[in-house]
Amino acid sequence: MQLSKRLGVAHVRDTVMQLVAGEIEFAQAMAELQVGKTRLYELKASFLAARAAGAADSWVPGTSGGDHAAPWPEEEQRFLRRVLSPCGDTKRYSYAFAASELGRLFGHSVDRGQVRHWAIDHGIKIAVPKPRPPAHVRRWQRRSVGELWQLDATPDRFLGGDGPVYQLLDMLDDCSRVQVGCRLYARECVPSYLDMFYGAFSRYGLPLEIYVDKAGFFRGENGELTQLGRRLKFFDISFVFANSPESKGKIERVHLVWQDRLPAYFGREGIGPDTPLQTLNEHVASLVDHRNGFEVHREIGMTPDAAWDMAVREGRCKLRPVPQDGWWELVWSEWSRATVGLRGRVPLDGRFCPTECASGTRVWLCRHIDGTASVVLNKPEHGVRPVILFSNNPRVRRS
Repeated sequence: MQLSKRLGVAHVRDTVMQLVAGEIEFAQAMAELQVGKTRLYELKASFLAARAAGAADSWVPGTSGGDHAAPWPEEEQRFLRRVLSPCGDTKRYSYAFAASELGRLFGHSVDRGQVRHWAIDHGIKIAVPKPRPPAHVRRWQRRSVGELWQLDATPDRFLGGDGPVYQLLDMLDDCSRVQVGCRLYARECVPSYLDMFYGAFSRYGLPLEIYVDKAGFFRGENGELTQLGRRLKFFDISFVFANSPESKGKIERVHLVWQDRLPAYFGREGIGPDTPLQTLNEHVASLVDHRNGFEVHREIGMTPDAAWDMAVREGRCKLRPVPQDGWWELVWSEWSRATVGLRGRVPLDGRFCPTECASGTRVWLCRHIDGTASVVLNKPEHGVRPVILFSNNPRVRRS
């Protein structure tokens, strides 16, 4: 509602005069007038201009334009009614998620405050969420893109109370807050992490460090490298271990976003337990890309994509390209020992991979994340090309 309709002009004028004179702080003036910082700056600038013209005593606040905006299109209003109104046990969208979806689906850029006011004006009210516990001291922010990526997994019933428990693997760039990886998996296991790393590194490049907890996937006994650690070390990527969950505050807050949004989204879109995991992840990818590119992050004051691009322009980028040494597709696969059988064939799930090796030769069988397979004579080694005996993976054959 317009300021002049809510409060007396004398009251507003006196509050702004006290702010200009330094008698009250910005936070106190914002609370007194029930306006945001941007609107208060506008009022202050308007008052100062009036005072410079000798009209301070007759100054009145101008309209902010809020009551003069055209009604939102009916299609958008129908969407908001559907996602914000109660519907059985299905979660409602938060105001922030509803605002984000207006931008993604209709190209209408609004903030959560505007959605909240729309909902109140139309008799739709969402319960105030329980206050979160105070945040721990936040770890410093890295200066460069690719300097450090935070990684974590969280289980949840993203399809509702009766749905299966999926693991959400999330990874974000510490500098820009770009989510470089976000996917649902049936289980938290080595192949899930291989898929996550392969997709993120192929799209963005290789970071210097990955910030993780002390789970067995990442930290072996007596400081030994795990399966994942050895693969990362081959490409000169280090694991950095957090001392507590609170240390990974950025990625933990991202988990809260998707634990709130995904169940509501899947429920309202009629996406249930029978939906293939690949289809679920196509929806997740669309939501993540929109959040990276169009939602302003409150801590950095811009979208993650904009922060990423700015860092790159300023030379603050430590990402490295995917190496072209022939090992890339092979490293991000599951390795196991195999023996060449009769007529040079290697058994694989009831089938046979043909090679030109003698019977009894010990080889390595690589199962790629896309279901294809390769048979390799030697293990990964810098400066040495892989000896491919068989592959039905087109990317391996091209390399």
